This record gives sequence, structure tokens and C-alpha cells, in this order.
Amino acid sequence: MNRMTYSVHLIKLFTSRDDHLFKLNEAEKLKNVWNLLFFLLGATILTYVWSAWLGLGTDAVSANMSELNRVEYEFRKAWFIIGRIVYAVLLFLFILFISSFFFWLFNNISYKKLIIIQMNVLIVMIIERLTWIPLMVYAGIDWYVSPLSFGVLASYFTSFDWVIYFFGSISIFQLFIIWYQVKCLSWLSRTKIGWIWVGVIFWHLLLWAGTSALSYFDVYIIYLIR
Repeated sequence: MNRMTYSVHLIKLFTSRDDHLFKLNEAEKLKNVWNLLFFLLGATILTYVWSAWLGLGTDAVSANMSELNRVEYEFRKAWFIIGRIVYAVLLFLFILFISSFFFWLFNNISYKKLIIIQMNVLIVMIIERLTWIPLMVYAGIDWYVSPLSFGVLASYFTSFDWVIYFFGSISIFQLFIIWYQVKCLSWLSRTKIGWIWVGVIFWHLLLWAGTSALSYFDVYIIYLIR
């Protein structure tokens, strides 16, 4: 008896979501997974290397630049780029595997199928980070005060950096990810929709808090490891 095979097509999981979620749900075997994993890993690393090369997030690296000679500055910048590559790999692993594990704990869905859903989440996150580049390069706007996030609004009410970073983490892209995850999980799982909303929002609150903490202590971390 032939096993039902589904060749993963990430774009169609956006454009024809219900049809492809049905195929994914019924599939006993998945194809094209490893190719997509390597593609997304490369795309994540290239995005962070490109942004680092253009100078995004290099404030701490550029501090006291006048006291450095050219070789010292380039050496510091090279270490910063290496750090961004490591960060990109960790982000890739966390979004695809740790997030999938969290959802797997509370839903009767195959872990591998959850990874497929998280692949599309990672695509949206990469697109979001690509929007940060022109905002920073041409307008000098940091990611946490992007017009596509709530960081701008938060900056009018508080000067506490952690709070601004937290609300800066909440963007149109992140809200779309929450909606997309809920839609996919409710399709693939028999868990009640209300509990799915609670689980997804709770997980994102943890992620936003973690992002805020990393951003808040980013300068100190760079000074410790440089």
C-alpha cells in the first residue's frame, strides 16, 4: 500500500493554505524538507551578515572608533559579523526546533509537521528583518522604533529602554505570525481554538520579553566578549 507523500511547498502554504494544510495533515511521508532547511539556514545567515556589513547594530563596535587604527577596527567588525552568524544559526534552530517542541507538547501534531509550519514563520521573520535595512540605512530608524511596530508608540509614553524594545518586538509581521500559527495549529490539531490562542500568545510574550532582554543587554555583552 502506497504511503501518502507530501512535497513541502512553503509558498503554497501561504497562498493556498487550507488545501496544503489538508495535504500536510494527511501525509505520512514528507519530501523536500532537508532542501528547505538548508535554504532557510543560508537565507537567515545571509540576512544577518548583510545587515551587519551595512552597519546595523554596530553602535557598540563603533564606540571609541577614533582611538582604534584601521586594522583594530576591521578586526572588531569581523568578530561582530562572526557573532551575527552565530546568532543567525541560533535563531534558525530556536524558531524551527524549540518553538516546534513547545507547540508539540500541547498539541497532538507530528513534530516534523510543526517544523514545516515554523519554516513559514521563519520566512516572515526574515522578511521583517529585511525591512529593517532600508529603514536604518536611508532613514536612520532602529528596528525597535520601526513604523511597522508598536515601539514608536511606546517611546511617547516611556523612556525605559526595555519597555520600548518589548513593544518594538510587536510588529505587523509578528501579529501575522500569531494569526498564521493559530490557523495552522487549529487545522492540524484537535485542541480547542481558545487554548491554541492562549498557547501561541503566551509563547510570543516570552519571545518578545527575551528579545527585549537581549537587546537591552546587547551592548554589555559585546563589551564583555570583544
